[in-house]
Amino acid sequence: MDEAKIGESKRRFERQPPVHTVQVTAEYDGALALGEALDLSAGGACVALQSRELSVGDEVILWLNFARPRQPVPATGRIVWTGGGWDERRYGVEWTHEGPQRSWIGWAVRS
Repeated sequence: MDEAKIGESKRRFERQPPVHTVQVTAEYDGALALGEALDLSAGGACVALQSRELSVGDEVILWLNFARPRQPVPATGRIVWTGGGWDERRYGVEWTHEGPQRSWIGWAVRS
């Protein structure tokens, strides 16, 4: 079985790419990294960030900038996987708190 199929079978939540761009600012250990959400789910997100400093297990606060509202939506999470290229790194984030991001995810993938 290929790795993509294995990854899909481990997921508890369906991942959806956002219809609108969702800008992300990741806050961790007093640092900030900018990027964008590549997909979102009720259980977490895949984000592309301009940072190579995060590791599996790190706790982050993601400020999600949806087209609406104009204020960023905070979400707390833990890095569960990393990957990507030299200039931009991809991170799998698992939500660690049932915050306001969950109500906005549905809007972001449907609108």
